[in-house]
Amino acid sequence: MKIEGSSVNMSSKTSLLETHTKEESLKMWIGNQRPNFEGRNIPMMEQPLAMPDTLEISDEGRAMLSKDITNTGRVSPTNDENYLEISDEDKAKIKLIEELIRIFTGKKIKIRIPERLKLNDPACLPTPVPQPQRNGWGMEYDYHEVNYEREKMSFSSEGVIKTSDGREINFTVQLNMSREFASEQHIRFRAGDAAIDPLVINFDAPAAGLTNTKFNFDLDSDGKTDQISFASGGSGFLALDINNDGIINNGHELFGPDSGNGFADLAKHDADGNNWIDENDAVFNRLRIWTRDSEGNDKLFALGEKGVGAIYLGNVSSPFSIKGSNNQLQGTVASTGIFIRENGTAGTIQHIDLAV
Repeated sequence: MKIEGSSVNMSSKTSLLETHTKEESLKMWIGNQRPNFEGRNIPMMEQPLAMPDTLEISDEGRAMLSKDITNTGRVSPTNDENYLEISDEDKAKIKLIEELIRIFTGKKIKIRIPERLKLNDPACLPTPVPQPQRNGWGMEYDYHEVNYEREKMSFSSEGVIKTSDGREINFTVQLNMSREFASEQHIRFRAGDAAIDPLVINFDAPAAGLTNTKFNFDLDSDGKTDQISFASGGSGFLALDINNDGIINNGHELFGPDSGNGFADLAKHDADGNNWIDENDAVFNRLRIWTRDSEGNDKLFALGEKGVGAIYLGNVSSPFSIKGSNNQLQGTVASTGIFIRENGTAGTIQHIDLAV
C-alpha cells in the first residue's frame, strides 16, 4: 500500500483513582468494668504519636483502682489500715499491659503505680461480695486498612486515507483499557476482660437486641462460665452444633468467640466460593439459630424454619453501643451484613462484641 494523502484524528482520555484508608484503635483499662469508650466525644487515638513516654495515673484513677482491688480481694492490707498494698499479681498484669502497648504501638511506656494506695475511712469501704472471676484488666486492639486503585484509558481514532491506486479508506478505531485492584486487612485482638464476639442473625427484628438478664455460658470455651446478655426479641445467635447433641455447649459452637471474627469463621464453610452461605454449601442445613427465653429455655431453629435462604459474607464496620435500662453496656455492634429470606426480602446479621 502506498499512501498519497490522509486525514487522521486521535484522542485519548485517562482517569486514575487511588484511595487508602487506615483505622487503628487501642483501648486498655485496669479494673473489673470496661469503660464506656464509645460514649466519649474525643477520638480514642487522636495524635497517637504524641503519647508521653511515661503514663501517670490520676488521683481519680487511683481511687477507681483502689475500689476495684478492694472488691476483688487482690490487695494485702499493710500495718496502716488507711493504706492498701498492690499485690504482685496486679503488678505483673501492669507489666504485661506495658509490653502489649509496646508491641502494638511501638512506643515504650512506663506505668507508675505507688507501692501503697491511700484509702478513705476503712469503715466506709464496701463489703466484698462474691463475683465471677475477672482478670481485672482488658485490652481491645483493632486495625483496618483498605487500599483501592482504579485506572481507565480510552483511545479513539478516525480518518480517511487515499492510496496511490485511487482507493479511499475510512477507518475508526476504539480502544478501552482498565484495571482495578482492592485489598483489605483487618486485625482484631482481645485480651483480659475484653468483649467476645458471636454472630447474631436478626430473623424477625431490624437489629440485634440483648437481654438485661445475664445468663451463664462458657463463651470463650475455657471451661468456666461467663455472665453474658443473650440475643433477644427476633434475634438469635448463629450456631453450629458440632457434636450433634442438640445443645450449644460453649463459644466454640458459635461464630466468632474463638477467632474474634465471626464472618471470617463463617466464610470457611463457603464451599463454592460465591461469597454466600446457601444451599450449595454443606454447612447450610447444619446451621442453627439459637434463641433463649426469659426463663432460660433454649431453642434451636434450622435456617429454613425462620425463612432464611442465604447469608451474605460481606460486611461493613458499624460500631454502636447496646445498653440496658440502667445504661450498662451489654455489648457493641462491630459490623453488619445481610441475609436473604426465601420470600425475597432482606434482613441483617451482626457481629456483636458481648461484654462479659
